Amino acid sequence: MGIAKLIIIVLFVWTGFWLLKRFRKPADRIDQKSSVNKMLACSVCKVHIPENEAIIQNNKVYCSKEHLE
Repeated sequence: MGIAKLIIIVLFVWTGFWLLKRFRKPADRIDQKSSVNKMLACSVCKVHIPENEAIIQNNKVYCSKEHLE
């Protein structure tokens, strides 16, 4: 009977963790799509930079104003 009690306790604990994980506030969850930035290679030096920091002109990517000129 000891193993049956252990299995039941483990199931209750697992269910509790599952419920907490499932029903926690959406603000607590990590929004992975918003934290991912596409990386682009500079047309001159080939250094990879985040898309939001890149300078894009004539369909070419630049890491700085110096490489743009």
